[in-house]
Amino acid sequence: MLYRFLKLIISLSIRIYYREIRVLNRENLEHDGPMILIANHPNTLMDAWILGYINRRRVNYMAKATFFNSPFKRKMLSALGMIPINRKSDGAVAGVANKDSFEACYELLERGGVLAIFPEGTSYLERKLRELKTGTARIALEVEKRTNGRMDLLVVPVGLNYVSADRFRGSVMVHVGKPISVDPFLEEYHVNQGLTAKKLTERFRSELSRVFVTMSDDVKDQLVQQLTFLFESRYAEEKGVRQSIGILKTVLDRLDEISVTAPWKLDELREQANELTRQLHFFGIRPHFLDRPYRSTLYLRQTLQSYLFLLLTIPLFLFGFVHSALPYYFIGWLVPRITKEVEYHAPLSVLLSMFLYPIVYTGWAIAFNWLFDPSLLLLLGYIAALPLSGLFAHFFLRYMKHLFFKQQFSRFARSRKQVFLQLKAQRAALKELVFQN
Repeated sequence: MLYRFLKLIISLSIRIYYREIRVLNRENLEHDGPMILIANHPNTLMDAWILGYINRRRVNYMAKATFFNSPFKRKMLSALGMIPINRKSDGAVAGVANKDSFEACYELLERGGVLAIFPEGTSYLERKLRELKTGTARIALEVEKRTNGRMDLLVVPVGLNYVSADRFRGSVMVHVGKPISVDPFLEEYHVNQGLTAKKLTERFRSELSRVFVTMSDDVKDQLVQQLTFLFESRYAEEKGVRQSIGILKTVLDRLDEISVTAPWKLDELREQANELTRQLHFFGIRPHFLDRPYRSTLYLRQTLQSYLFLLLTIPLFLFGFVHSALPYYFIGWLVPRITKEVEYHAPLSVLLSMFLYPIVYTGWAIAFNWLFDPSLLLLLGYIAALPLSGLFAHFFLRYMKHLFFKQQFSRFARSRKQVFLQLKAQRAALKELVFQN
């Protein structure tokens, strides 16, 4: 009961925090038997919450034992399906024995449950798949051994691909890979447990690499990010996180290919990308504006429509801003001061929001009831409008910012048409240089 309640609250919170959560191949999670979910680990608690959000079944987690450093926490986290594990880097926590933790994992899977493990062991906000620990493979193989392969245990790789992971209204693409059967490794496990665990771990790494866009060269990574920024477009057929991650992966694959076949082109690419970025920044132009032909009449009509929309919705914006600005800006100010580690920013923001917004909204509701003595129906409507208008206020400010850049682009395209056409040509040439065979 506690798990279901918290899952509902957390699922709602992360759906508000992230603008888009796209799940690819969700059908690979539809397994009624024992299942181990393995995933990359860039965003601390947010990663665990997303794995729980996308699964219809209850998900249990292996978590570092330092979370269980008091009897109360141990009882609460255990009720939520978390299993503590002592890590060498943290030292042992009193009351937590790894032998008992592994036994709990075995028993969970033997009952047909779902266990989530982050085999990297640590969390850093980066597009890198770090070394995988062999513990996941050992758990899977041991369960197969104890049950003589009768349980149909599957290990499912899940790639968590974030865009602006630590920012409100960022997005994430969850790519669920093909399930891995452990049974083919069982016979070899009886002969050499250590070697088999390493082989299965390598298989895990290979499959995770298919569902997670991973980078290893910092210099090349910077170029990939820059090219993705230059090529993304809100006017493309495919939008949102799928477009962002798709371009990121395509550019990465092409640069890897170029590194082998024509490494000298990388310097030319970097030089052209830097020059185009510099010019766009100088003129205050967003790259995606270059994808549309400029028509002054169309832009004038769209601008008038946009201003009319903003004018008509100012009351709703003011209502949402007044009621939600304090917790929003306070959390934005507080989180970086609590921790400098960016991988904790998103989950901390969600946790603080789960407490602060209800408190603030309750205060507003009490004040509204005291001042106006409304009917119950009106009071309920007022309360329901608080979070909805708060989200609208955030959208309103983002839309104003977009409109500012759009107007700036319109003035630029009118007054400096030749430069505009030159920038379009530069971007087209850069795309051709990257994607040509």
